[in-house]
Amino acid sequence: MTPREWQLIAVVIENCWKGEWDDARSASYFILLEPFDAADVERALHLLVRGGSPFIPAVAEIVTAIESGRRVAAPTWHEALGHIRRVLPRHTRDHAAGITAFERIDPLLASFVATYGWRRLALEPVDDPDHGGAVLRRLEHAYDAHVARQLERERHGLALEMVERRRLAGPRRLDVAALLPSLPERAA
Repeated sequence: MTPREWQLIAVVIENCWKGEWDDARSASYFILLEPFDAADVERALHLLVRGGSPFIPAVAEIVTAIESGRRVAAPTWHEALGHIRRVLPRHTRDHAAGITAFERIDPLLASFVATYGWRRLALEPVDDPDHGGAVLRRLEHAYDAHVARQLERERHGLALEMVERRRLAGPRRLDVAALLPSLPERAA
């Protein structure tokens, strides 16, 4: 957050809540809230207004509201599944463009698709009449665990995981040389 963005936010805090607000308090708040985006701080203030407290929120309350606002922003499994069903078929050959499309929707969703594996996700039998429900539940658990892990990483200041999975199964190139018996060395 820039000092100019903070000045606007400080005016809002000063005029919307009861309590003492001076330049020293404003500077102290800025030092602690500077690492956050201005949009996140504004969203947190909106959440705090809805909370109903008439007094100036503490920095800890604002940070807690920022983190809870981020958790709310993560797509639910049903929203994520809708996006996956829509985007995966459109980008069957160009996975990089598909990941970019997911990033435009939500970086957390893009991280899940990249980490789980594009091809693996595309081949899951979610529409199977016998086992589709179980597959969807397994995917939902995987998604929820991924979201929780990524939010924990974010809380510690780490970036989202974007792991490209390698092919786990299938035919591999045969090493013919390994099949040949070793020859005894000749004496010269």
